[in-house]
Amino acid sequence: MGFKYLQESTEGELFPSRYAYKYLERGMKFVGWLPPSRSSGFYWLYKLWSVIIIFTMAIYLPIAFFGSYFIDFEGFTPGDFLTSVQVAFNAACLALKIFLLVPHMDRFEEAKKMLDVIDERCVRQEDRVEVHRCVARCNFIYMIYQGVYSSYATLTYLSSAITGSTPWGFYLPFVDYRDGVKSFWIAATVEYIIGSAAVYSDQMIDIYPVIFGVLLRTHLKLLRGRVRRLRTTPGETDEQSYKELVSCIKDHKLLLQFCDVFRSVISGTIFAQFLVIGLGLGLSMMNLLFFSNLLTGLATSAFIVVLMIETFPFCYICELIEEDCHKLTSVIFHSNWIDANRRYKSTLVYFLHQTQQSINFIAGGIFPISMKTNIEVAKLAFTVVTVVKQMNIVEKLMKD
Repeated sequence: MGFKYLQESTEGELFPSRYAYKYLERGMKFVGWLPPSRSSGFYWLYKLWSVIIIFTMAIYLPIAFFGSYFIDFEGFTPGDFLTSVQVAFNAACLALKIFLLVPHMDRFEEAKKMLDVIDERCVRQEDRVEVHRCVARCNFIYMIYQGVYSSYATLTYLSSAITGSTPWGFYLPFVDYRDGVKSFWIAATVEYIIGSAAVYSDQMIDIYPVIFGVLLRTHLKLLRGRVRRLRTTPGETDEQSYKELVSCIKDHKLLLQFCDVFRSVISGTIFAQFLVIGLGLGLSMMNLLFFSNLLTGLATSAFIVVLMIETFPFCYICELIEEDCHKLTSVIFHSNWIDANRRYKSTLVYFLHQTQQSINFIAGGIFPISMKTNIEVAKLAFTVVTVVKQMNIVEKLMKD
């Protein structure tokens, strides 16, 4: 069943946390990032596919975009140029994100093994159901991203068919779309295939931090529940209570280690996206406001949505994670410790101190990943539009 990982929990089948990456892994296998074992008969064939995809996305595509502006700049209309250039900077950013992520694909397997250990603490049926719901939620988020990213590529292709220009106008060395109807459809379709692969690759990179954040929040919630239940079980001895407290501390440490698995990679990929989001939004808004017809306007609107969900959801999740850390500290302080023995209290104080250091992420070691930062970089879009209007660039382009 293709959509089984989106379904609600059923009796006897509750998914572990590692299944939150099911659809993401399928996507990463498709773009050549997760090779099979060397014993597989398809290993070297897959490696060849991987090299072709990574070379096309990370090297050829940025050159094809910016090269076309030097080779065939006069062939662009203002609208076609903005449709192309608004994506060109994102294509260059995609190349950087691929080089930042792909060498660290082994971290996904490491993260899944850590999730298996974390799941071992979910012994209550309610906790296992909560994990299952989290898995379904993560895979559903993947499907939402899939729909948004795919709609952008498809709308751009359809709009190009109507306007008579190729979807993004990047350089194809062996095809000139002006040579006739057949050449046009060959060029447009080749661009669509390559562009869709790029959009799909971008989707893989943009969604993995979101899935990571949702998983982390779920297990922080379950940890709060375990802390809240400390010393509330009737007949529990002091030694048993102490062991349960120590287990909670170990769980918290394990979650911090889970964060460290992806911290450096997330820092790099989000930082790369922060660098171009404002410029991309500004160019897209210009295209939408001044040069778009109905269909190209829909495609540009879809691209604006893509730009927003590349960073906004994870920035928002980071704020919620910080709030979850404060809640955990509060739950520890208000747990049932008043009449506990000295050893229990001193260990609880240590736990309280550890949780006061919130989990946070820094983009490129410079910008905190938060809603405030996301808004600040997005403001550049309005700066771009303002500068263009003040210089009367739109009027000059329309006259030409």
